[in-house]
Amino acid sequence: MPASSMSVVDIVFDIEGTSLPIEHALALLRALEGPLPWFPAEARTGVHPVRGATTGYGVLLLAHRAKLVLRTPEARLDESRALEGQVLDVAGSLLRVGAGRPRSLRPSATLHAQRVASDAGDEGAFQGEVAGWLDALGVDCKFITGRARTARAGARDIGGYSVALHGLRVEESLRVQREGMGGDRCLGWGIFVPAKTIVAAD
Repeated sequence: MPASSMSVVDIVFDIEGTSLPIEHALALLRALEGPLPWFPAEARTGVHPVRGATTGYGVLLLAHRAKLVLRTPEARLDESRALEGQVLDVAGSLLRVGAGRPRSLRPSATLHAQRVASDAGDEGAFQGEVAGWLDALGVDCKFITGRARTARAGARDIGGYSVALHGLRVEESLRVQREGMGGDRCLGWGIFVPAKTIVAAD
């Protein structure tokens, strides 16, 4: 792990709730800004996509053990605990936040981002963006881009693709996870996590 000024961790919060709107990312970020006013402007922060079961009526059903996972500089870890005990109003859906546990970034030869934001007009142009980003980071690996992704954040549409990277060395893997790719990481985009196998980027 690099020097502490560069260290990034995930903090995993227990949450209690039944559902969220499918397009909840912006409302969730706004709810987080109350207890964590520094979060949106801090470099290397992000909100992992909340896992659940999608429905055909605009609702994401949360699993019994759903988690809220934030990526944050390690120096902000104690401040992040201000979320513990909060009840977040996410566009009318309530989330009660429990204890938070830090989780170090884990190096993996294969990483996956569910969605990476981009203004590229097509997948070929996006692949050029990925190659340029990897080159700027000094990372030499293979990658696969997957399905196009879209989301709504207030009046703004966000588009992009899923990305899988493989053949990463330890420090490269940690660097990619620290830096993320593209914008809107506080809305769940551009966050890389370890993946066990590489079949497709989905």
